[in-house]
Amino acid sequence: MERKHQVFVSSTYRDLVEERKEVIHALLELDCIPAGMELFPATDEDAWSLITEVIDGCDYYVLILAGKYGSANKEGIGYTEMEFDYAVSRKKPILCFLHEDLEALPASKIEGSDKGKSRLESFREKAKEKHCKFWTTAPDLGGKVSRSMVQLKKKHPSDGWVPGRFAVDQKMVAEMERLRARVAELEMEALVSHSYMPENVEGLEGGNDKYPIPAKIITDGEGNSETIMLEVSWDKIFAYCGPALSGECTSKELNEKIELAYFHAIPQDVLDFNSRRNITIPYVCEDQIHVQLQALGLMEPGQKKRAVSDTNTYWKLTPFGEQYLIQIKALRKKSEKSMQSAAKPSAD
Repeated sequence: MERKHQVFVSSTYRDLVEERKEVIHALLELDCIPAGMELFPATDEDAWSLITEVIDGCDYYVLILAGKYGSANKEGIGYTEMEFDYAVSRKKPILCFLHEDLEALPASKIEGSDKGKSRLESFREKAKEKHCKFWTTAPDLGGKVSRSMVQLKKKHPSDGWVPGRFAVDQKMVAEMERLRARVAELEMEALVSHSYMPENVEGLEGGNDKYPIPAKIITDGEGNSETIMLEVSWDKIFAYCGPALSGECTSKELNEKIELAYFHAIPQDVLDFNSRRNITIPYVCEDQIHVQLQALGLMEPGQKKRAVSDTNTYWKLTPFGEQYLIQIKALRKKSEKSMQSAAKPSAD
């Protein structure tokens, strides 16, 4: 959506007509909305109230000074200086452009009184405390305003103004808040429902039910192998796989945990002949375990963003799976009675 920024152009008027035209033209080329003193027919209190309102609504403030101090109020403070002071008080991003060589200006564009010259000099010194550049001609001023404004907008981004058709009214704000609240409500409902055991799992194998698989292992010291049936309960399979799933893992990493669970189920009389790398589990059995853990609501596909070149399949715990893993893995205190029995010395 294209945004336009409003810029208040402050200067004395009659001596800087051409210069203001250059500045306004430069601002329009930057899709800015210029505003300034020429919009107001008089310099009374009512006009000043309107000027302050316009400055409040502007995104940026530009000051142009040459050889004139300009018209002043009853206290002798120039309206241009009042505008500058007000913009400073409102913390507006400010650009100041001062004429570089006042002596080169014609007499008609220079303050004639000593008081006017003194006030102008004091004002120039005040302006130099802000971001300040010097100019000599109207085209030179226009170019410097254009370049400086581009930098100022980057350094001090502002909301700006948007076309009415893109503006957000109160009804739209209220509707957005309602939808945002509804999304949060649905997310909470999904999280809560996801934290409980899924429906329709009563007829599925799980818990202490054992899943037998034909595993190929080494059966003697000669390296001979054969296929035997190994059984591991679903809770034990999940206890081996769960910690890896807590941070998301690949199918390969998950299968390694499954193999470890079945490796520890190898009968003791042949266990010494084997290592983890010896055991071979059919792919179809590993796939069945993946499906069963999903059906039990314990794991689901991973959702972390990864490189396009990463073709691995990732898995993670569900909220219910996290709770169930803690339930079956957490260490529990021994009962007070059994602890006292263990601490009591033997009669022998």
